[in-house]
Order: sequence, then structure tokens, then C-alpha cells
Amino acid sequence: MTKETMTQDSQPSSFKRLLGYASPHKLLFFKAMGLLLVATAAEMTIPWLMKIMLDDVIVPGLASGNQDWKVLGFLCAMMLALYAFSSSLQYLQELSFQQGALSVVNDIRRKLFGHLLKLPIGFFDKMPVGKVVSRVTNDTEAMRDLFVSVVPTIFQGSFRILGIFIAIALLDFHLMLLSLILIPILVSVMQLYRRLSAPIFDGVREHLSDINTHISESLQGMRLIQAFNQQGHNREIFEQSNEAWRHFRRKSVGMDSLLLAPFTRVLALFATVMVVGWFGRASWTSVVEIGTIYAFINYLERFFEPFRQLSMELSKLQVSMVSSERVFEVLDETPEQEMESGKDAHVISQGSLAFRNVSLSYDGKHQALDDISFDAPAGKFTAIVGHSGSGKSSIINLLMRFYQHQKGEMLIDGQLLSELPDHQLREIFGLVLQEPFIFSGSLKDNIDLANPDIGSDKVIDAAEQVQASRFIERLSDGYDHQPGYSGQSLSIGERQLLAFARTMAHDPRILLLDEATANIDSETETLIKQALLNLRHGRTTIAIAHRLSTIRDADQILVMEQGKVVQRGTHDELIAQPGHYLDLYLAQKMEEEIRGEGHRASDSDLQAEVA
Repeated sequence: MTKETMTQDSQPSSFKRLLGYASPHKLLFFKAMGLLLVATAAEMTIPWLMKIMLDDVIVPGLASGNQDWKVLGFLCAMMLALYAFSSSLQYLQELSFQQGALSVVNDIRRKLFGHLLKLPIGFFDKMPVGKVVSRVTNDTEAMRDLFVSVVPTIFQGSFRILGIFIAIALLDFHLMLLSLILIPILVSVMQLYRRLSAPIFDGVREHLSDINTHISESLQGMRLIQAFNQQGHNREIFEQSNEAWRHFRRKSVGMDSLLLAPFTRVLALFATVMVVGWFGRASWTSVVEIGTIYAFINYLERFFEPFRQLSMELSKLQVSMVSSERVFEVLDETPEQEMESGKDAHVISQGSLAFRNVSLSYDGKHQALDDISFDAPAGKFTAIVGHSGSGKSSIINLLMRFYQHQKGEMLIDGQLLSELPDHQLREIFGLVLQEPFIFSGSLKDNIDLANPDIGSDKVIDAAEQVQASRFIERLSDGYDHQPGYSGQSLSIGERQLLAFARTMAHDPRILLLDEATANIDSETETLIKQALLNLRHGRTTIAIAHRLSTIRDADQILVMEQGKVVQRGTHDELIAQPGHYLDLYLAQKMEEEIRGEGHRASDSDLQAEVA
């Protein structure tokens, strides 16, 4: 089944599903439809009043030479009043539809963002940031047009067509039956437009999403783009996406120009000629009143108006349907498997961890972790080292429940980690990443993360314990300092210290460090050694380390290679035996000597330490 066929087949269900979001606001929409019904009825009365004015007042008055100005003035006043009344109700119904549409979009956007927060990390590995942003903003905004423009047009058109056919039947029943031929013609053209335009509008939205994605990535990587003179290459990629978007937009404009307004105008002209010919033929055998001809042509023109309006709204309908499918595609993504919120929390008093024959594959083909087993005793410091891609960070991913393992068991204090409710698990673990994320807001906001249990005193105490207070107190506005987007006003080391303070303030039972000191300079590393000791005090600590100098005092070190634990022991034990750890140690020693960092150890000292 092609993508175009899938798009067409899913549109009816998407439309029905989208209308379901209007249910909580049905009173607003029922009010709007009631006002629309009355306004349309008032509008449809005006041609009939004009017929009465022509056939019963003006024409007889011209024939007799005695015009009844009172009746004529009354009918004119009635027509003006109906115009004003209809216009007022049109304003009120549009206002009601707008309020209802904004409420629906607000509900969808809130649900979509809330759902995104529950999706597994794997979803964001596949979906670029720009596309996700486009779903939440552009696509939900496009869905608003369905309730603001398309739905009112459908209901108003239905009311108008019903009223018009009743009026035409009263004027000439046979001509009304003949006019019914126009409906299947118009419906067929609209159906043809829907079928042909669906893949075109899908292409428009898809390439617009690609443009947003490229802009987002370019802005985030602007330093690298300029540093490596990639401006021209990035411009070419952008122009390719933009040109593809323009191509689909031109196709949609061409289809609109052919099948929408021009076709209905041609058909309306043909119908008008048909009506005039009909009455012309009828005038050979009977008297045809001019007011009847006027009313019939007027109603016929109004009959095409709903189709003309709806044809102009079909593009919005298609965009709304394509956007809704893209939004529902995200909403249908399976969220993380959450434990029951009402389930009692487990008692975690010590914080010991154990892996038993655990395996993990991200793609179902390659093993990131392959049947690993180890114990991390409570209150002890366990370090994990290895080359890039050896599976170190996968252990953190499983503990934080970012991904689900396929085999084995993970235990905490002898209990299955999978049985812990999400909120308790995230309170037990404190995570510090290699590249700490700094949120918008003050430094205080970045430490307490809006936790009402963390007051200002606790924020300051946490910052002091991890040495972050040194740079914070040097700032003119201290803890109220706004570091800017992603902490631009802070150095890499200061951001990392802020992340340590954040973790300290939340007081986790188990500490997880994912190469948290990899980007720290030597001076900052000296500052945070004491901070790490404070953080680790009384806590189970698992640290993924790049610098072996930061894990010399670890109670145990696990050496990983290709998803397996190939060595384990203390620093002194591991450098005393040949293997991956010794290779890493010697390589880093050599690198430090070449760069002139630290104290240069003599060959004899090095050999003595290895021995």
C-alpha cells in the first residue's frame, strides 16, 4: 500500500478522531451552529422578500401608475433589518467557533506535549527536534482551521442548500428536480480534488518539517558551521528542502486554480443559462413573473456559494487532515511502561545494585550489553571504563529506565528494579551527564528545579558542598543570575559544577555519573574532587569514567569491551595485570606526558607502579 493510499484511507478516521476532541466544548459549537442556522435562515428570506416586492408591489404599481410606497418602504426596511440581523449573528457564531477551536487546539497541544514527556528516549533518537517542534506548533495550528473555517462552512453550506431547495421547490418543483443534477457533479469534483491533493499536501507539510529541522540543527551547531566554513554547504541543503517545498506548493496552487473556484463559476454560469432558457421557453405558453426569475437566479447563485466556499476551504481541510495524521502518529507512539501510580513504594534502605545476565539491543540486531552480571554494593563506589561503544552508558540508560532490556534482571536491595514506580525510581537515582543541560531561568531555578521541598538554604548549601558557590558568588546577581540559552554565559566547568549542585540538592540515594568529568579542565577537576567525595558520601555511586585519575579510589572498577565485562577489580589490582585497563592507563599516561599535563613520571616510576 502506497503512502498516498494510506493517507487517503486514514483521513476519515482522523477526521472522526479530531471531531472527538470537540466533545468537551460541544456547548460552544452547538451555540455557534444554532446562531449559524438562524443567520442562514434570515439570509435565505431576503430573496423571497425581493420576489414579493417585485411581483406584488413594484410591477403592479408600474402597471397601474399608483405605487404603494408604504408597503415598499416596509419591505425595504425588513430586508435591511434581516441583513443587519444576519450579519450580527454571523459575527457571534464566528466568535463562538473561534473560541471552541482555540480550546480544542489548546487541549490537543497540551495532550501532545504531555505525551511527549512520557515517550521513551528511543523515540527522540529517531525523530529530529525540528520535526517534533513542528508537530507541536505548526501542525496543531493547522488543525485549528478545521474548526474555524471548514466545519462552519460545511454546516452553513448544508443549511443554505436545504433552504434553497425548499425555496426553489416552492417556485418551480420541476426545475428543482432538474437542479439536483448539479449536486453529484460538484461532489464528484470535490472528491477528485481530495484524492489528488492528499499526497501533495502531505509533501508540503513533510518538506516544511524538514526545513524546520534543518534550521533547528543549524542554529544549534552555528559555531561548528562557521568554524569549518560550512555556510555554503548548509545553504545548499536548505535550498534543496525549500525548493522541494516550493515544488509541492506550486502543484497545490495549480490544482486549486483548476478544480476549485474556476470550475464552480463555469458550472454556475451554465446553470444560469439553463434557468433563463427554461423560463424563456415557459414564457411561450404562460406568464412568467420577473420576481420569480430574479428569486430563482438569486437562489441558484446562492446554491453555488456554499460549494464555492467549501472548495476554497478544501485546501485547509486537506492541510488539517494531513496535520492531524502527523499529530496522531505521535500520540499513537507507545509511552514508557509506567508502574501503577497507586502502587505502594518499595522500601529502599541501602541502595545496593545487581545485574544478573542482562542483555540490551537498541535495534534488535546488535547487542549493546551482552549477558552482563555484576554487583554494586551499597554505599560503595563502582567505576565503569572502556572504549567508546563498549556499552558503558547503556548501563545508566537501563538504570534510569530510558530503555528496556530484553533479558536478565536488575535488582535494587534484592528487589526487581522493574517493580519500582517511576516516581520512586527517579527520586532514588541522581544523574549527572557529560554535557549538563541548563534550563531557562536563574541559577537557583536550575538547582532546585521547582521542587517545593528545596528551599534557598538547601540550594546554597548544595552549591557550597560541590564548590559551585565560588563562581556563583562572584556574579553580580548571584543565584538570581540568568545564564541564558543552554547556559551560554557559563563555562563548561561551571555548568558541570551547577549540575553537581542540582544533584546534591535533590539528595538521591544512588549517584550515577555518566563521564561527568570528561570535559572538566585540570583546575576545575581539582575543585570537584572534594565535591565528588561529598556527593559520594553515604551513597552508592556508579561512575562512567574517561579519566582514570578520577576513579583511583573506586571500590571496584568494571572494564567493558563490546558489551561485556572483561575485567573487574581495584585500580591497583588492574594495573598489576595485563589487559584492557592497563592499556587504557598507559595510553592516558603517555597522552598526559605529551601534553605536559600533571607531573611527568619517570620511566622507572611508571614501571614500578605497573609492577
